[in-house]
Amino acid sequence: KNGEQTKNRMRGRLMNGYWCFQSPVGYRYEKQPGHGKLLVRDEPCASIVQEALEGYAAGRFESQAEVKRFLESQPAFPKDLPGGQIRQQRVTDLLARPLYAGMIDLPDWAIPPREGKHDGLISLATYEKIQARRNVLTKAPSRPDIREDFPLRGFVHCSECGYALTSCWSTSSTGVKHPYYLCHHKGCSAYRKSVRRDVVEGAFEDILKRLTPSEKLFELVTTMFRSAWDQRTAQIAEQTAHAQKYIAGLSKQIDALLDRIVEAESPTVISAYEKKIAKLERERLLLADQARSADQPKHSFDEMFELAFGFLANPWKLWESGQLTLRRMVLRLAFAEPAVYDRNTGVRTPKTTIPFNVLGELTMQNCELVRSRRLELPRVLPHSDLNAARLPI
Repeated sequence: KNGEQTKNRMRGRLMNGYWCFQSPVGYRYEKQPGHGKLLVRDEPCASIVQEALEGYAAGRFESQAEVKRFLESQPAFPKDLPGGQIRQQRVTDLLARPLYAGMIDLPDWAIPPREGKHDGLISLATYEKIQARRNVLTKAPSRPDIREDFPLRGFVHCSECGYALTSCWSTSSTGVKHPYYLCHHKGCSAYRKSVRRDVVEGAFEDILKRLTPSEKLFELVTTMFRSAWDQRTAQIAEQTAHAQKYIAGLSKQIDALLDRIVEAESPTVISAYEKKIAKLERERLLLADQARSADQPKHSFDEMFELAFGFLANPWKLWESGQLTLRRMVLRLAFAEPAVYDRNTGVRTPKTTIPFNVLGELTMQNCELVRSRRLELPRVLPHSDLNAARLPI
């Protein structure tokens, strides 16, 4: 009887938006007036978990293995394996927890998604992005043989067969080790023909240095981004008002379904109504979270784009740091496809991502003022003569 009463009280507290189980990593319990024990941020773990979740949602961490390596590199994050490592299942559970988005969702306790009383480490929109990334095609596991020695391994492909080049250290007769890239695909004309590491990486670094835009061009792009930021800010109020109207409509639908549940007698019908209500409630909470976050930007324009502009201004500086994580990030952010190495011509310039494509197009344009004596005003023709209108030559 005591167990039944305890469970009923716990379920009632969960229904009211209070977490009543063990506090997860990044949170701790603290007594708050009018709430009792409430989850609050537990620093520095809260900031570490927040960075990991937001990084995975934004694509900074390409896979869960990268999230695992990031958490293992943080001394303050608690480890559960010898050697400062954590279990992969722990990372999976971390990414799947709606609690970090400020939500209470426990299907095993028959509790549909609802807004919690605690503050989330991430927004609900970020949580949905994480689940969308987890549900797509699973990526290959992290390769342990990609190390600082060969940062381009897996990125540079052979021009003959199209397969990724592998790498190795070769020991000479004098006992000195030399690094090489080589194609290990059987049937390729370049099979096991090695190329010195400094040749491949030197040619690639020359390509990376050419991505750096001029100072005047970068100022122009910054002005364009700032103008787009101002336009986007002006649209926020209109979108927020539209979202509030839609949220009110969802609330009416939920109330109508609740009235139908009271009148229904069939368990099948009641179950269908409950699933529909849970779906509408989740959509309503997501829109409400987006409306709150869209009211005012959390940071200024300069704070939001400082790191991004720093990377666009000089990606070579990030590569020059020598850290494997940062170098792999440069490869993902700057290039849309792998590079190809030809034994005769060297590394071919790979296709860059959209930001660098725009910078490249602006660089290639030859912008000049049109001479005034060549300008002519367009002729104003009647509507019936529009089809016959011709531009002056």
